[in-house]
Amino acid sequence: KLSAVAMCLMSAGAIAQDAPAVQQVRPVHESEIPDVDPIALYGESALYDVLRKGKKVGEHRMHFKRDGEAFEVTADFKLEIPFLFFTAYRFEYQATEVWRGKQLMSLTARVNDNGDVAETSAKTEGDQFKVQGPQGLEMLSSWIFPTNHWNRGQVRVPVILNTLTGKVARVETLPKGIETVETVAGEIQAERFVYTGDLRDTDVWYDSEGRWVKMRFVAKGNTVLDYICRQCGLQDESTAPAWGDRGLQ
Repeated sequence: KLSAVAMCLMSAGAIAQDAPAVQQVRPVHESEIPDVDPIALYGESALYDVLRKGKKVGEHRMHFKRDGEAFEVTADFKLEIPFLFFTAYRFEYQATEVWRGKQLMSLTARVNDNGDVAETSAKTEGDQFKVQGPQGLEMLSSWIFPTNHWNRGQVRVPVILNTLTGKVARVETLPKGIETVETVAGEIQAERFVYTGDLRDTDVWYDSEGRWVKMRFVAKGNTVLDYICRQCGLQDESTAPAWGDRGLQ
């Protein structure tokens, strides 16, 4: 018969074999993280109208809450594509981030893709970052930015966490210059960044203060979606109507 010690060693060996190898990723340097207070930048919440072919089909909301040195960011995205008198497609996304200073401590995300539900969780454990996604566990040598876009720092790094799929995405983000961006409150100047690599077909815009003011990406079925800032910390936007209420096409 095996001794208790031998059984413990065998169990430990089995656990070690099941644990994934730690992926080496470049740590996020402190200089790559904007030194801003998200509540001072956006207020306690931000809201974007989501357009398809010029018509509003959804909304993306974010809320910011501070607790001492930590702060929490929640995101809620809902999309409905109509066909005749029915909803042909529905997509829902919820995520919660917890930050301490300039470091992401944990994240949870839930996706409901027309009835198919997937969940992702991630947390910092010591010097490592543990990601549990729909396709299993991944261990990283450092925390990485998630794809919730409110923090401009993510355009400066080569690896980010795709919170829709739970996968680690290898990217290069290319600056494309300053452009005029239309928001519900009026036109502003913003810098455009284009993702390549695992997040290709995604463009984001940030204003001079680092606010996320617009996004365009290609969704399922080659559907192009535009995020338009309705409330994201800009001046004179508090009474602006929703995009769909303005009659803009």
